[in-house]
Amino acid sequence: MKKLLAALLAAILALSCCASALGETIKHERVYVVTGPDGEIRSLTDSVRLENRDGLEEITDASLLTGIENMSGSEAFTRDGDALIWQAQGNDIVYQGASDQAPVILPAVSLTLDGEAVTAGELKNKTGEAVLTVSYQSANALPALAVTLLPLDGAGMTGIQAENAMILSEAGQRVLVGYAAPGVAADLGLPDHFTVSFHADHANLSWMMTLISADPIRLAAKAIDDRLPLNLRDTLTLAETMLTALKNGEDLPMQKGLENLKTNIVLGQVNDFNHSVVKLDESALALKGGADELKTGADAAQAGAGTLQTALNGLQTSGDALNAQAGALLSAAFQSAQAQLAAFNITVPELTAENYAQALDAAAKDQDNDTAAKIAALKAQLEQTVQFVNGLKAYTEAAAQAAQGADALNAAMTTLTDGAAALQEGAEKLQKNGTAKLKSTVQTTEKQLASLALPYVQRDGLHILELYEQTRDQSQNGGYDLRPEGMQAVTVYIVRTDLQ
Repeated sequence: MKKLLAALLAAILALSCCASALGETIKHERVYVVTGPDGEIRSLTDSVRLENRDGLEEITDASLLTGIENMSGSEAFTRDGDALIWQAQGNDIVYQGASDQAPVILPAVSLTLDGEAVTAGELKNKTGEAVLTVSYQSANALPALAVTLLPLDGAGMTGIQAENAMILSEAGQRVLVGYAAPGVAADLGLPDHFTVSFHADHANLSWMMTLISADPIRLAAKAIDDRLPLNLRDTLTLAETMLTALKNGEDLPMQKGLENLKTNIVLGQVNDFNHSVVKLDESALALKGGADELKTGADAAQAGAGTLQTALNGLQTSGDALNAQAGALLSAAFQSAQAQLAAFNITVPELTAENYAQALDAAAKDQDNDTAAKIAALKAQLEQTVQFVNGLKAYTEAAAQAAQGADALNAAMTTLTDGAAALQEGAEKLQKNGTAKLKSTVQTTEKQLASLALPYVQRDGLHILELYEQTRDQSQNGGYDLRPEGMQAVTVYIVRTDLQ
């Protein structure tokens, strides 16, 4: 039994002693409490150790305790109101004191026999089906970790069933170890009590020992805050703003005054890509309109030959601009693909029209089905873009050849008319099946993804953040005695409950 008690104490103390390794004074509180079966406090002693990591000659503490006694040596202290000034002489200080202040959290016991409330003293003289429930009452909803050890009566307790607890055996003795995380948000699904049911035959439940501390939660939250390079609430707000803009088909907002910020560079590239897609479709529409006019002019008569020649020269110039825009589009598409793969923690060589298919096929290997499907969709989008750019290049080359033959227009009017019809048909297909689809696909995909992600940011992300902030802030109130400003403190409540 002593070994189990020692192991239990060591486990809780280890959890609550993960303080900073930097040199500083740390206040370790061990609040020893004895309560009766009704929760009445019979005795309370606060044992404090001031860990003097810097070897200070003088330590200024703060305390509401009375009857303070130095337990580790002869170092003296003076009191100024709540302040205790210890002449530490480079040593740790261990002292004890008493207080009539109730602990911030204590175990509460509920015991029933055949559905009726009984005391442990009454249970000792009865038989029936018993249920023992231990919860943890806190005046300020303190989030904490709690472990309770309850010796079991081997002869008087049979058919034991435990919830949020386990049974340990040593040297023929059985001990129930119950655990809970009281005060933690219910959404996290952590237990706030434990229950044991059994058949009682004059069962003797005499005492239980409980260790409670909020400091593992407080220190873990502090470590998270210290390691995060960003403000979570600001990040959620920024994500909501960006997703809303995508959902509404608007430009992603840039961060003012931070033009060289990496995030801004990526946002600018996304905006440039979206603009290029729109401009490309507008150019295709203009090209289609030009082809329509060309067909009408060819059908009109040879008198329009001069006008046609000028239009074809302009078309050639427009084709050069389109090819340049198409090249920028292809480059932006590859950069976007690189960024999306990076979001999946996948690194590939710089994508080109020659290697993208092989690179994406290689990247999809050994990925889960969802990621592989997303990579396949990305490959299909790139393939469409590459085909479009190649088709546009071939088309503009054909337009240039038509311009070179404009001098023979009068002699080849019939041929030109046929070519104008083909040009009209090709321009319509280019816009309808190429640029219009590309623009629609990009815009629709962005809006759909934003619509799917936005509720998680607005609802789940904010809710999780609020739970974290609430738990972090409430865990600051787990100390018993005063905590001097700037001094780190860890507190463990060690509660013996006499059940009879």
